[in-house]
Amino acid sequence: MENVKWIQIGIGFLSGGAFGTLIKQFFDNRRNRIQPIGRNIEIKSFYDSIENKMLNSQVILTGETQEHKFSKLYTGTIKIVNSGLTDYSSFSFGITGSDNVRFVHLKPTTIDRHHIAEISGQPTLENQVNTFDIVIKPFNRKDIYTFDILATTLDGDITHNDIQISSSHAIKWIDLTSTSKIILEIAKESIIAIGPLSIGLRK
Repeated sequence: MENVKWIQIGIGFLSGGAFGTLIKQFFDNRRNRIQPIGRNIEIKSFYDSIENKMLNSQVILTGETQEHKFSKLYTGTIKIVNSGLTDYSSFSFGITGSDNVRFVHLKPTTIDRHHIAEISGQPTLENQVNTFDIVIKPFNRKDIYTFDILATTLDGDITHNDIQISSSHAIKWIDLTSTSKIILEIAKESIIAIGPLSIGLRK
C-alpha cells in the first residue's frame, strides 16, 4: 500500500510544474559545481639508439635551416574533452614536461575550422621546449581537441607520467583511461530519488 501511495505521488509530481523547476535547479547546481574535464596522454618510443647499438644510428629531421639528430624520439597524443556542462568561449591550459623532456613538434586536430587552437611557445625543431601553453576556442560540451606530439629526452625514457596538464580554470581533471569512472560519475550526478522511485537524467 505504501508503494502505491509513492507511485501516485510520483505521477502527480511528474505531471506538475514542480518537476520542471526541480530539473532546472538540478542542472543549475551541476553547472555551478567544479566541472570535469577529460584528459588522455599517450606516449610511445619511435626510435631508441640504445636498442640499436650495432647500427649506431640516429634519426635526422630537417628543420627550416638545419638538420637535427636524435638518439631517442617519441611520438604521442594529448586529448582534451569537455565532459562537463559548461560551454567555454575560451579555455586555456598548459603542458609541462619533466626536466629531461623536450617537445620538438606539436600538431593540433580540431573537429572543424570553427574550433581553433592557439599555441604559445610552439614546439619546433628550432624551438625545443619542455613547457608550452594552449588556448582552445570554443570548448563546448563534448568538444574534443587532439594534439599530436613529437618529443625527445636528454636522459632516460619518457612515460605519460612525465607530461603534466594544468589549467587556471576551476575544473576537475578526469583521466580518460578510466572510462567507467566517467560514466559512473555522470550517472551518479544524474539521478533524482522520489521516495522509492529513482529518475535517471542522462545526457
